Amino acid sequence: MKIKLFVWIAVVFSCNLWNAQTSCNCKEVLQKIILKIESEYPGFDTKTKDKLLYETLKKNTLTSSDNVKNDEACLDVLKSYTGFFKDRHIWVLPNQVSQAVPKPGINTKPLDINLKKFIKDIQKQKDEFEGIWKNDDYEIGVKKINDKEYVGFIIKADPKYWKPNEIKFRLFSDGSYEYYSQDHSIQKGKYKMYDNTLLSFNEIKINFVKQLPHPALSATEIEGKISEINGTYIKKISPKTVMIRLQYFSYSFVDKIEKLLKDNKKTLEEAEFWIIDVRGNGGGTDNAYRNILPYIMTNSIRKLGVEYLASPTLIQTSENYLKGIMKDSIKNKEEIINLKTRIAQLKNSPGEYVNHNQSKVTVDSISLAVKSPAQIVILADNHTGSAAENFLLSAKQSKKVKIMGTPSSGVLDYANAMFFDYGCNDYKLLMPTYRSFRLPDYPIDNIGVQPDIYLDESVKDWVHFAVDYLEN
Repeated sequence: MKIKLFVWIAVVFSCNLWNAQTSCNCKEVLQKIILKIESEYPGFDTKTKDKLLYETLKKNTLTSSDNVKNDEACLDVLKSYTGFFKDRHIWVLPNQVSQAVPKPGINTKPLDINLKKFIKDIQKQKDEFEGIWKNDDYEIGVKKINDKEYVGFIIKADPKYWKPNEIKFRLFSDGSYEYYSQDHSIQKGKYKMYDNTLLSFNEIKINFVKQLPHPALSATEIEGKISEINGTYIKKISPKTVMIRLQYFSYSFVDKIEKLLKDNKKTLEEAEFWIIDVRGNGGGTDNAYRNILPYIMTNSIRKLGVEYLASPTLIQTSENYLKGIMKDSIKNKEEIINLKTRIAQLKNSPGEYVNHNQSKVTVDSISLAVKSPAQIVILADNHTGSAAENFLLSAKQSKKVKIMGTPSSGVLDYANAMFFDYGCNDYKLLMPTYRSFRLPDYPIDNIGVQPDIYLDESVKDWVHFAVDYLEN
């Protein structure tokens, strides 16, 4: 449950956090964030054992906040304080409240276009970009403006943020784009067209599928291509070896990964060797990899648990979530019972650490797959973090798994991050809510999970190296 909590807490709290708050000057923001971290960050005592060093940093940061003249400079000051803790589950970021108001210098004003005529005209031409494009959130028309630019204009979108014909993005002939977020702020990067069917904005991981004129790929091919673009796919790379690429363990990918395993069951079961590539996987939820474990484990998994700091924020956010799921009490009956128990435990121990499972160690019995690979290599690098590191720790207990690559990111000791209310509306504060029972004997933060086989910089092609290791 520990990873799952991150998802609902972050969502529920971010939806309700900022309504009753006020703007503060930079020093006020810093003072309030300091107070919040000192009272509700599970790693505070451990990270500030050198009291002189911490108090000096705090004093210097407070002094520097006096001379701040703009938001960007204030953010730098706040980050200089939070950076002391060397915990990548602590974030301070601008609170960009979504408003459908264009920023200065950004032109998203509605395009002067007749939609019916546009749809009729695109049926006659063969331009690969002009047409109707869709994803889960938007229906977009793309029109050529000149030889160097296309614009994507709104056909359907959330009316709170967009009006019909407003410009959603611009595509330039050099392969770059300007993409406008809900608050109409600008994001830039490189785009790519796949098979005259998929338009992908690389940096922001957003894809659009062509609707009109008729796309060149079938629905199945589109689904496969999107999975490949998103770094979630299965590919047979030799007669003996299959590679599973899993770049994301975020909640939105749980069903995608389960479907991927189901659709490729025969290929997976017939392969002698697997390579599981989790390079760049920043984590998410443990649920994302649960269906892989029966194939790769040889025994049960021993796990050290966590304990939550019973803070006012964690209690309030848990209660907010409980109210939400109470609307469907029959469907959520078991979850409601468990959550009520956890809330009661937190309320009975304010300011203390609570272990919801009572035991520090759990042993998960894995029902092993009937057919599974003989050996598995898992590729990991210094961008493999959080839940993906949990995956590595579980996999290392299997007798047929080798971790290959470099030490992982090291962001696992304090986790289950959520937004904390500190009384100001200018910046968001994200912090962990638990600490691991591995501490202090087996820290992972800023160290990482160590590979069984280290790949130095002379190894250019990790996949080729892994295939050679497995097959020869």
